[in-house]
Amino acid sequence: MNLSKWFHDQLQASADGFVWGAQQVPNARRNIRPPEALGEWTAARHIFHMVFYEQKIALPSMQQWLGKPLPVEGIEEDTAWGVGSDDFESLLAEFKKVRDEQVQLLARFDDQAWNSTCETIWGPVTLSWVVSKTYQHTAEHTSDILRIALFWDSWL
Repeated sequence: MNLSKWFHDQLQASADGFVWGAQQVPNARRNIRPPEALGEWTAARHIFHMVFYEQKIALPSMQQWLGKPLPVEGIEEDTAWGVGSDDFESLLAEFKKVRDEQVQLLARFDDQAWNSTCETIWGPVTLSWVVSKTYQHTAEHTSDILRIALFWDSWL
């Protein structure tokens, strides 16, 4: 299996699904807390989290296999979430931009890189593990945001 191609397709499709799912949340509900059963975060907060994670953790972690340093620890996401960080469309555009960077990076990895281990913020793992984590994380938040879009009225 060509992991670069496979992950290219999966990261692109999962990003498209996440963006589409976010756009299903009605405008009036994008920046307000959903009913308790649907979680604590607004739809905008989920998108902010994805942007933050992809910029500060996922992309820098992938770059470790190209000789870059371990991502900086101690980054406080809750502090970064604040004024102006709930601009829904800007957040989606930023998410697409950073995900595109990751997708383009995939072509630079050969079979050896995919199976080699690096010391990461999760401990010693393979590149395949790191990119699988990004895929899993996207699926998790796509589910969360689609639950907001689909089930809000059921929980009122």
